[in-house]
Amino acid sequence: MKFPNRKRPGSDQAGLCVLLASARPDPAMIDLLAGREGLCLREAFTMQGVLQGLPGANLVILDEVIASSLVSRELLKRALETSGIPVTSPDDFQEAPDEWLGRARLASSRQITYLPSRQVNLASWSGGVGKTTLAMAVAKRFTERTGLPAALLELSMGGSAIQARISDKLPEFFAIATEKTEPAVWQGVSLYPMDGRTLEVLWSEDPDGVRRVLKEIRQRHTLLVVDGFPGHPLFPELSQTAPGLVHLVVTTPREDAVAQAQRLLKEVPSPAHLLMNMTRNLADRAESGIAIALPYRESWAQSLDARLADPLLNLIYAGWNRKNL
Repeated sequence: MKFPNRKRPGSDQAGLCVLLASARPDPAMIDLLAGREGLCLREAFTMQGVLQGLPGANLVILDEVIASSLVSRELLKRALETSGIPVTSPDDFQEAPDEWLGRARLASSRQITYLPSRQVNLASWSGGVGKTTLAMAVAKRFTERTGLPAALLELSMGGSAIQARISDKLPEFFAIATEKTEPAVWQGVSLYPMDGRTLEVLWSEDPDGVRRVLKEIRQRHTLLVVDGFPGHPLFPELSQTAPGLVHLVVTTPREDAVAQAQRLLKEVPSPAHLLMNMTRNLADRAESGIAIALPYRESWAQSLDARLADPLLNLIYAGWNRKNL
């Protein structure tokens, strides 16, 4: 079967672009779209192909597509929901093509980028190194720039720092796991704050249930950011060697924090990188093995400035700092 006006992602001229996602495209649909002047048509046959075809698309016509081991149904659903791109079925489109093309023209021009799933563990034995701030900044920046779903999971031994920073009304992990409460969404990021006291009980009584929740979080999000404490009972579970896992060990120039970080760096699986936060001068950056040195800027920390997040995201996704991923 020939597909008129076929385009690869990134090759489109100015105009309306429709992504037809179907394992077996209907020839009548192809003819209908091909007859529209100034319309660019793309096709995707797999779930992964749908995500890869989203950049620059103005409308998605979604039929049954071939499953992919790299992209779950939940991840595809979340990516479509957060993209702002109108999505319709072939039947609904054929009933009212002008209506759907009109919606496409009004849709946001926001670009969404396909990226493989990743998990980043920001870890430190020491308090006061800015780990939670960096975790929040990374998750916020990722969703802000890509539109893809991200989650922030906190591993706390006591009360939740995320609840203290954002709102004490946020549902915490125990309620999400046991009561099927939906996680709060902040800046487009799904939040999983944790009270370590309730988690300890849950982990001792139903470890398989906790593992199922962790699996669901991974399946539903492109990026999982873990604000991790190495002494937490879930840290070994979330630190097992796996494709797409990156460890960022966070420290400040304090001697005790540096010593703890260097030890932790040797204990976590590769790839693992040492992140020196809150540096004030060149001497603070002289520690050997530093992958990233971030300056002390209180205003950056308060606003979760992208300049804190982008260097970290460049370690998680090679090429992040290029204009186009």
